[in-house]
Amino acid sequence: MNWKRIFSFGRDSKQYINIAEIEISDEVLTTISKFTGGRLKPFYKTDLYRDKRGEKIGVCVEVKQDQAEEFVTEMREEMQELGYLPFICDSEHNKVCISQVSHQFDILKIQQTNGDNYDISNEMVISKLKEWHHRYPFTIIGADLDWVEASFQGIPNGKELRSFATEMYQFCPDIVEQGAGSINGLMEELKESKKLFLWWD
Repeated sequence: MNWKRIFSFGRDSKQYINIAEIEISDEVLTTISKFTGGRLKPFYKTDLYRDKRGEKIGVCVEVKQDQAEEFVTEMREEMQELGYLPFICDSEHNKVCISQVSHQFDILKIQQTNGDNYDISNEMVISKLKEWHHRYPFTIIGADLDWVEASFQGIPNGKELRSFATEMYQFCPDIVEQGAGSINGLMEELKESKKLFLWWD
């Protein structure tokens, strides 16, 4: 199959990508092509403490901003069966990465998601989200250096919801202080969106 033609690869592309260099199988590319014919670009693991790119670990593709979450959700089941996960990988929510990972929390490791301004390391973010996931299962749909977004399968009610919202605020103050404005406001956002969205400014 002519992958260069399907995904706009070649010498005329501004971002040339050699598929062989990132070791993506034809099966994975066939699956990706079912969802997009957009130009694939290399995706690099975040190297938080060195001023250079990390290793090349997948591909990314630009999508319409209001379609990124739907795109990730539609791809997820088929890609996961192949050992890959798609996720939103930029703050503008118009770029999706497809990377080989064994578990959704590997997304946070790839992106080195952290709250360094609050002395919260990547390991702490992963540990806390695993703890919350055990209590209130969710699916990570996007992450970058300083934010993570996930969709809950269900959220608690009443006092349990207030307790959880308070716990979220303690771990990520910006979601209230620069976002919801109060614990009550955060509770309303959780009930309406069924989303976990953390960011550390």
